[in-house]
Amino acid sequence: MPMNKTAYLLSTSLVFALSAGLSHAQITDDEVVTTGLRQAYQGDFDPLEVPQADLTIDSEALSIAGALNLNEALDLSSSVARQNNFGGLWNSFSIRGFSGDINLPSGFLVNGFNAGRGFGGPRDLVGIEAVEVLKGPRSALYGRGEPGGTINLVTKRPQFETGGYVRGTIGSWSRFRVEGDAQTGLGEDENIGVRLVGFHEDAESFRETVETKKLGFYPSAAVKFSQNTIATYELEYTGQDIPFDRGVAFSDGFGFTPRETFAGEPGDGPIETEVIGHQFEAQHDFNDNWSLLAGLGYRETSLEGNASETNFGSRQTYFIDGQTLSRFFRFRDFDSEYFVLRGEIAGEFNTGGLRHR
Repeated sequence: MPMNKTAYLLSTSLVFALSAGLSHAQITDDEVVTTGLRQAYQGDFDPLEVPQADLTIDSEALSIAGALNLNEALDLSSSVARQNNFGGLWNSFSIRGFSGDINLPSGFLVNGFNAGRGFGGPRDLVGIEAVEVLKGPRSALYGRGEPGGTINLVTKRPQFETGGYVRGTIGSWSRFRVEGDAQTGLGEDENIGVRLVGFHEDAESFRETVETKKLGFYPSAAVKFSQNTIATYELEYTGQDIPFDRGVAFSDGFGFTPRETFAGEPGDGPIETEVIGHQFEAQHDFNDNWSLLAGLGYRETSLEGNASETNFGSRQTYFIDGQTLSRFFRFRDFDSEYFVLRGEIAGEFNTGGLRHR
């Protein structure tokens, strides 16, 4: 009996080994080539090689969370907290407790270019591939920033393939939104990639008479001159009509105004914001170890409109009847202009037994 059992096990092992050998012989290797620009100032490092605590929120995570704007995306990071967004006119947040100047929008980056210091309204995510939360003093690499960290948005760029989608959304308070993303490759060798991304949104609010309109268009093009050289151009246009809504008013004697009551003046109209931005980047790989990345960014933003606002806490909030708000009128006309030119050489070399990157 023991001999029969041993023979059975041996024959089973031989059959298994023979089957594995035949399966291995049928496997063929496929070559996969990835084309794209690397991120500026980040180098070619593995996450465990550098003392950094970064968080990347990719498009899949954003889709699962249903995030449509930057504020909703940053809610997914425990290091980021919302701050005063100036009546919904811009993005404002703190990273690890550092919030910066409360009278200006919080700074964030788009592909490493400064994009959050202007007055272009809150940022939509329709043209964004990933949101990077770069924690700690690493933000100093990108210029002026807060010591708690910075936010970098990675945009959707051509992938030299054909595809896309169209999505419509209907929600509460007469909210209607449509967005689309389409891309294709051109040329005999399909070395030219074109991508068109855009959205339109029209929504009312739980607050009476408040209505918001948004429109964005983000086309981009990429050209592969060779396997070692690639250049991309991106255009950003966003226009928004946003009512200046500072929320409810409060007084010790009379309490809060009703949540659904708009404390402003509907006849003042919305605040109009506009962004026109351009980004150009080129990368050339000299060899497997050394590469050059050059970029140029130009961005104009504007914010203009009227608003009737409740008086500040040090003044009279309500009139003596306790039913009439005390307000003041203000006209705002802000604009900003940014120009950035940058260059970066990255590589590695050895000195004796030391490796430098």
